[in-house]
Amino acid sequence: MQSVLEVLQSIGVFTLGILARFGLFLAMVAVIVVPALIIALVVRGRAERRERALGIRDVDGVPFRPDLFYAPGHLWLHRRPGGRAVELGLDGIAQRLMPAVTAVDLARPGTRVARGETIATLHGGGRALEIPAPVDGTVVGVNVSVVRDPALVKRDGYGRGWLVALAPADEAYASMPRAGAAESWMRREAQRWNHFVEHQLGFAAADGGTLVAPAPWLVGEEGWAALTQAFLRP
Repeated sequence: MQSVLEVLQSIGVFTLGILARFGLFLAMVAVIVVPALIIALVVRGRAERRERALGIRDVDGVPFRPDLFYAPGHLWLHRRPGGRAVELGLDGIAQRLMPAVTAVDLARPGTRVARGETIATLHGGGRALEIPAPVDGTVVGVNVSVVRDPALVKRDGYGRGWLVALAPADEAYASMPRAGAAESWMRREAQRWNHFVEHQLGFAAADGGTLVAPAPWLVGEEGWAALTQAFLRP
């Protein structure tokens, strides 16, 4: 009988030890995970409020901001208040070319560029993405925030993730689509993207027709060149 009690006592001590360790583990997880989850929810909430404030909405799987001008090479242009300069950034389709942006090189203020010349280079995923100027003009400002935090190009691509400010040589950009015309154009471009990556690159569209964004290192040199040529230099 004494042996049985000793065995039961040992089992009880062992079980309590396991439970104590498990409880300690849960406490450690709670200390680490819960604050991280709260921070993530706060950041996401701020991002959603900012998107609503900018009027950003989904257009066939592409984020779209209606008050901007859109260039054929998937740059957006936003006229600065009280001046001729326009800020330039990547629209939702161009952002899909890079799964992440880890470094940004920008043309220096004072640089004169012709349409099609490189005004910025984005690095990420083992690739360098050269961004062509949508119009002739002079660089009058750069966004130092994206140099310090390149992830802004994708995290806040329609706002704080702009690249350079350009003083256009003329007002021809005002004829580029915006609002309803730009939305219709974006829908067509979304369909063209899906068709291109499926039939030209061999990546099937996801269920529900969601845009496919193949990783740059998976498409090969020829595929990467074809993709960037088709959408950044149409």
